[in-house]
Amino acid sequence: MTVPSTINASGVDLPVVSIGDDAFYNCTRLTDVTIPDSVTNIGGQAFEQCSGLTRVTIPNSVTSIAAEAFRECTRLTNVTIPDSVTSMDDLAFFSCSSLSNVTIGNGLSSIPPVAFQDCINLTSVTIGNGVTNIGFYAFQNCSNLTSLTLPNSLTGIDNTAFQLCTSLTSITIPDRVIVIGGAAFSQCSGLTSVTIGNSVTLIDYGAFAECTSLTSVTIPSSVTNIADQAFTYCTSLEWIAVDALNSCYSSLAGVLFNKNQTVLVQYPGGKPGSYTIPNSVTSIADLAFYWCTNLASVAIPDGVTTIGLATFAGCLNLASVTMGNRVTTIGEQAFVWCTRLTNVTIPNSVTNIGHWAFESCGRGLVGVYFKGDAPAVDPAAFEGDENATVYYLPGTTGWGATYGGLPTALWIQVPTIQTPPLTQTAEATSAVSLQVDASSPLPLFYFWYLNATNLLSSGTNWQLELTNAQLDQSGAYTVVISNVLGAVTSSPAMLNVIAPVERRPVPGVEVMGQAGSVLNLDYADFLSPAPSWTPLGSVSLTSTSQYYFDLTVPLPPQRFYRAWQTGAPGVRPSLDLHMVPAITLTGSIGGSVRVDYINRFGPIDAWVTLDTVSLTNTSQLYFDVSAWQQPPRLYRLVQVP
Repeated sequence: MTVPSTINASGVDLPVVSIGDDAFYNCTRLTDVTIPDSVTNIGGQAFEQCSGLTRVTIPNSVTSIAAEAFRECTRLTNVTIPDSVTSMDDLAFFSCSSLSNVTIGNGLSSIPPVAFQDCINLTSVTIGNGVTNIGFYAFQNCSNLTSLTLPNSLTGIDNTAFQLCTSLTSITIPDRVIVIGGAAFSQCSGLTSVTIGNSVTLIDYGAFAECTSLTSVTIPSSVTNIADQAFTYCTSLEWIAVDALNSCYSSLAGVLFNKNQTVLVQYPGGKPGSYTIPNSVTSIADLAFYWCTNLASVAIPDGVTTIGLATFAGCLNLASVTMGNRVTTIGEQAFVWCTRLTNVTIPNSVTNIGHWAFESCGRGLVGVYFKGDAPAVDPAAFEGDENATVYYLPGTTGWGATYGGLPTALWIQVPTIQTPPLTQTAEATSAVSLQVDASSPLPLFYFWYLNATNLLSSGTNWQLELTNAQLDQSGAYTVVISNVLGAVTSSPAMLNVIAPVERRPVPGVEVMGQAGSVLNLDYADFLSPAPSWTPLGSVSLTSTSQYYFDLTVPLPPQRFYRAWQTGAPGVRPSLDLHMVPAITLTGSIGGSVRVDYINRFGPIDAWVTLDTVSLTNTSQLYFDVSAWQQPPRLYRLVQVP
């Protein structure tokens, strides 16, 4: 059908400028409409429920499309809204279930609410660069939408705008967008990646909730608030990158992440399974980490004063909690069912511990350590923690034989050294590592000394690295380990730095056969159905076992060997391969050199003589075949008169 361009009134042709409200309402047999260039307005419900309409041409003269103009035109397949359209009202194309392609011109500044809701076959949308806002429910349940490019002019996305667009796989939020509305992309189950523009300040309630395929999100530093359940039930979420960690949030506003994330959050320098809350956070809402089952450790900054209702409830793998020094209240059920917690340290700022705060942490919880006076406690705070003991510091008050139903004990705990640093020998210019293994419920500090007076390092590093050891660094190394309650000093680890001995590892081929026989050795650098074997040498056995050393320089990445002899051997020949230190001996011909070795770790005076060698050349090699499968060795060479 072609709408006439003029009507005759009293013999005068007048142009048709408007298609009125309900003009073609429920014209179910209408299949094709061409609107003339004179029309500027398409009225409300003008073509509503024209269920046979498959094509409509909207001319460049149209400036407005009223509410429900094409609602439930269930066979309409393509729509182009020209640049002339500057106004479109709610539900304009609601439930056009066959609509597959939509092009929106540059004249429209806002896509109205429910404009394309339930267009379940819509696959592609092109939005003009004049659009600044997408209204609520605008594209809700467009379940086949796969191609969507948001214009750079966009500044806002309203609530539920793209909810249940289950075929969307990626989305880029333009840089001018300020707010991502509540549930805007919720239940977009095919969405795998999101890029958020640099002007967004608010990610509203449930914005990406139940995006079950979403694996990564980058949140820019412009974001100041992430509302409740913004990413709840994003069960494939592996990491979230957050810029400007110390200034990103003023508070955490509820359930950010929930249930079974492989990695709850990963910050630069962080690690999977850990969560470092930004220092700017002052409050943590109830249920904020409820049932985050892969959360392994959490650090609560000093700005936080309250740990709320069930904040960490059900964090089954939470093994480490660090609380800031301003926390005053540990709320009801805050750590209920945290079955991996073994020790908890409570800062002296805490004045109240709520009902079931640590209930059912199970047999694994053995120590609750209090730094201050006894806080007010609910009688059921530690219910079900039958193996735990409450420890308190000397000089604090309010403690009795029990606390919260648990037995108490005086907390006198200086650091304990499990493994002291090891005595060792090292060659000059090599790297040396001295390590200590110590434990304490309180933070530890390490002070490394040489010869008891020369302080080399202080801080939280349990390892002392000497990257370029020198002879004058020989001596006794100790480490003083301290916490706020005391200190302990390790036994001395002696370090002897010696001159390096020139050596290199070489393949030692151990040939075995009948004494007096001659065995031939071949090698190949590659094995194949027909390897190319190259003669290496021959060995005249003076005993049943003898070495042949492959001195090829440089050695290839791999090499294979075989031994064979002609005739009928009395003993079948065989071979074995060991990497053997080849030590360079130098001196005058006829002189002698004694070769000693020492194990790298162990007493620094435990030298063992290997051999005394008479030199037949001014430089020759000595092979330490006894080093195979022994602890790492170092060597010294002594000229013998």
